Amino acid sequence: MTTRTFLLHLLTTTALGAICSAASAQTIPAPSEPTQLDAVTTAATRTHRPIDEVPGTVSVITTQDIDRDNMQTMSDLVHGEPGVSVGNQPNRAGFTNFIIRGIGGNRVLVLSDGIRVPDFPGSNVGAGNYTRDFVELESVKQVEIVRGPASALYGSDALGGVVAYTTKDPSDYLITGGRDYFVSLKSAYSGAGSDFAETATGAVRSGNVEFMGIYTRRDGRQTDPAFSSLPTNPQSTGENNFFAKFVYRPTEHDTVRVVGEYYDAIQNTQVLSDVGVFPSLYATIYDEWASDLTQRYRLSTQWVHDAPIGFIDRVDLLTYFSAVNRQEDTMQLRGATSGVVPSNYRTSSFWFVQSIYGAELQLNTNNARLFGLKNDLTYGLSFSYTATSRPRNRVQVTMASGIATTTVGGETFPNKNFPDTGTIQGGVYLQDEITAGRLSITPAVRLDYYNLQPNPDADFWRSSGAVSLLPQATTYWSASPKLGLLYHLTDQYSGYFQYARGFRAPPYDNANFAYTNAASLYQILPNTNLKPETSDGFEVGLRGKYRDGSSWQLAAFYNLYNNFIDTTVVGTVGALTQYQYVNLSNVNIWGIEARGEYRFMPEWSLLGWIAYAYGYDTATGLPVDSVNPFMTQARLRYGYESTGLGAQLIATFAGAHNQVSSPTYFQAPAYFTLDATVGYTFSTSVKANVGAFNITNAQYWNSQDVIGVAANSNQLGRYAQPGRYFGANLILKW
Repeated sequence: MTTRTFLLHLLTTTALGAICSAASAQTIPAPSEPTQLDAVTTAATRTHRPIDEVPGTVSVITTQDIDRDNMQTMSDLVHGEPGVSVGNQPNRAGFTNFIIRGIGGNRVLVLSDGIRVPDFPGSNVGAGNYTRDFVELESVKQVEIVRGPASALYGSDALGGVVAYTTKDPSDYLITGGRDYFVSLKSAYSGAGSDFAETATGAVRSGNVEFMGIYTRRDGRQTDPAFSSLPTNPQSTGENNFFAKFVYRPTEHDTVRVVGEYYDAIQNTQVLSDVGVFPSLYATIYDEWASDLTQRYRLSTQWVHDAPIGFIDRVDLLTYFSAVNRQEDTMQLRGATSGVVPSNYRTSSFWFVQSIYGAELQLNTNNARLFGLKNDLTYGLSFSYTATSRPRNRVQVTMASGIATTTVGGETFPNKNFPDTGTIQGGVYLQDEITAGRLSITPAVRLDYYNLQPNPDADFWRSSGAVSLLPQATTYWSASPKLGLLYHLTDQYSGYFQYARGFRAPPYDNANFAYTNAASLYQILPNTNLKPETSDGFEVGLRGKYRDGSSWQLAAFYNLYNNFIDTTVVGTVGALTQYQYVNLSNVNIWGIEARGEYRFMPEWSLLGWIAYAYGYDTATGLPVDSVNPFMTQARLRYGYESTGLGAQLIATFAGAHNQVSSPTYFQAPAYFTLDATVGYTFSTSVKANVGAFNITNAQYWNSQDVIGVAANSNQLGRYAQPGRYFGANLILKW
């Protein structure tokens, strides 16, 4: 029996087992309780729908999940999600971005209350400083993960999926008819990096006005990998997050929200991993220190009118400003490869500054009768303007003479590898949810306009050198359709099919990157003829849910990605080798996922999931490194919802990551981990959660962290996950 056949057999057997077990439970009268499929998603269709009413795979992670599992990081957030992972750069930057079914980086759209979270230049990924880890979980009410292309509703960048954060609201704490104030304190600890977090939440109501404020402080240090013989890069981290929301309800049908948020994080690192003799750099690095500062701002206003205006049943108008300011400072003591003492020191300061201004109008018309069928229409338009800049500066001082120079390593500073760029995005979309008996049909389409306006200055020309091509303004149009079919076979069982189109316009850095390094003998040329990256996603699935709270879902997907942008050699000029970003590869990724929950007793349940995917480059036939290996997880859970005591045992298994594009790459071996959590609600005012993680103290690697790392690298130990550690949180409410 082949591996593929075995996996298909295993998934089928698991699903049938869940069906039979749950079906047998139907013979026992049981109270109606919510299932996993009853969780409500907004991101999947831009309307409030239970997951089992959505033709696609969606996950919803709630505040209760975050507290129960002691989630402190992006990686913790997706620990229980099939087909979803988070990359990490342990040497300096930390967590990078979400990877959904093998697609990650800026190809996954991240939203906070419907607002795009700032991205990061893809051209900087190789520098090891890439991160989009600047959303504070303590301000989040729930996180929705939409798998597969979603450009029909969200436009560019939703190529591989969407991660949508929804922040907390005063009404989450101020119960109608209850007290007009709420105060809570939460303290949390994670032994993975000796991280401490303290959160204070307050909410107050006066008549039709509500206000809420949340402050979170985090402090930590480096994560120590299990059984590593290498010293970990010493690191200290600190974070402040201020979140405020003002809500005004002038009428029974109108709600106005004003949100302000400020995020501030500092990370100081002694980069031991960069110390040594490096012939390729013609230098010995004796010591290196790094300081990374990230600041994120947000101000938004929202007006919702939830009552008919003519044929429009609901109006939602959102305006916003969001920005990120990141500064990466590096200090090095350097010398010649043959020397024994440093001869110079070098300081580098790189910035990434991005501001987003935007507005979105969404309208809903419900229960419209067309051709005798019920139609729920969602339609609207959006506009945003993004200003992006990446200034770079470097100074090198000769220690013997004290002479400083800004011409370093073949570059003259300050410079910019791509020009300051203004990006205009506009879109108009329409979705119709048609109900015909047991059949629901959901067609949708979006038309997008995308315009890049480069603004080269002296710093850019200083970096570009004598390139033969110049940056130019570019414009792209794209139409993104989607079709979903959902059929309720019975009251318990349903099946669905979805086709969705995704696209990602060529970003500001890839299109107009221009750089000359005379010392290293290469150039990178701009390319204004880049095509948008596109994807076509197909998914079919079956679901079952039952009165006792048991449920299951089985899904198979096939995604085709075209015109991926990457660099390649395009020629030579003199001694310079020329590179350019081009539409280089087409990728196919297919897989199967199953998840379910079986409540075999009122207080006991067994949850689990299985995920297998395979991806390959259609031109080379080589595997796609970012596709996760086979993984499965099982949870035995007691209580939580209806008792004061809750506990769970979590077992996770991952197969070896042998789908790598080069035999010289490290292949993360298979691993098994065991976690346990216990929570107890002492009263309505006091709740505590504790957990033990990686109880068996296994040494293992997240495959996303070691993509492209050589199998013989002496740094492999630093990439391992933490060994056994403990976590806890305590919540006090008044």
